[in-house]
Amino acid sequence: MMDRIRLHDYELAVTGIGPICSIGIGRDDFAASMVERLPAVGPSERLGDTGVYTDVAECWDFVVEDYLSSKKTYLDRCSELVLAACALALEDARLAGTQIDPTRLGLALGSAFGCLDSMTNHTARVQTKGLRFGSPMIFTHTMVNSPTALAAIEYDVQGPLGTFAAGSISAACALEFAARRLRDGDADFMLVGGCDALSTALLRGLPRPEQIGADFVPGEGAAVLVLERGETALNRGAAIHAYVGPMSLAVASDASPDAVLQKVAHRANLMPFPDVFCSPGTYGHTFGACMALDLCAAIEQLRSQPGSDWLAIVGYSAPASRTGPSAAVLVRSGT
Repeated sequence: MMDRIRLHDYELAVTGIGPICSIGIGRDDFAASMVERLPAVGPSERLGDTGVYTDVAECWDFVVEDYLSSKKTYLDRCSELVLAACALALEDARLAGTQIDPTRLGLALGSAFGCLDSMTNHTARVQTKGLRFGSPMIFTHTMVNSPTALAAIEYDVQGPLGTFAAGSISAACALEFAARRLRDGDADFMLVGGCDALSTALLRGLPRPEQIGADFVPGEGAAVLVLERGETALNRGAAIHAYVGPMSLAVASDASPDAVLQKVAHRANLMPFPDVFCSPGTYGHTFGACMALDLCAAIEQLRSQPGSDWLAIVGYSAPASRTGPSAAVLVRSGT
């Protein structure tokens, strides 16, 4: 474990990891699959129509009831993934069931599309049958911040809340918000991550494979991490998986990936630039969840390579062309 003298250089500690994706559910399952690096893709078992995308990276064998203490009457798939990821992260951080001050616990989530399945369900009812047939219950689950609100209720989060929708860098936006809240002393613990779920509407709206890239596989998933100040983690004897360092969000007009990377690196003051983490791609492209899942994967890579330098996780809001808003997050092992 890093000593207290050096702690100020990377004071934000990751003490809980809750990934859910096609290759695994929970930190141990996810880490084991990362070692094998076998892609988990195939025809959807949940959706009847996936359009031109015959193979997807679905969260196989996921049942939300396995992670909730109370039964829900209705949940959007995106909310299901978030609630389960929060439960896994809190358990991994040894915070589940503990008497922490709920006003010092915050939550920040990123999502590119939010509860798209429920939104299309609700609007289809209204458009085909009229306003009287719109479901008030489903309507409350259609908002992009519905998963955040439901998780806040489920886990008694009374601290800072935030929901961010910025394409594939949504989770990075949430991470920056969470880091600011911790550094400003607004919270002691932050649940932070990203989520997106596959739906027929989403798959129909995507560009064709030949337009977005032959190796592009649409996926779904969620990843929530527990972030806290390093001093807090050390004082409570928490296991520190990693330290999150500088991060940056940038808008770059140059289409060159190298130019975009240099601009993001410069704004994050990461020069000379560290090794760049390459997403394994085994869990497909998970949209708003991708940078959160990549952060989990990078932490597992660092865990298997003790003594490694910082790794940079880089994302682009438009993954096919690597243009538009970009983000970089720096992470170092906690061991």
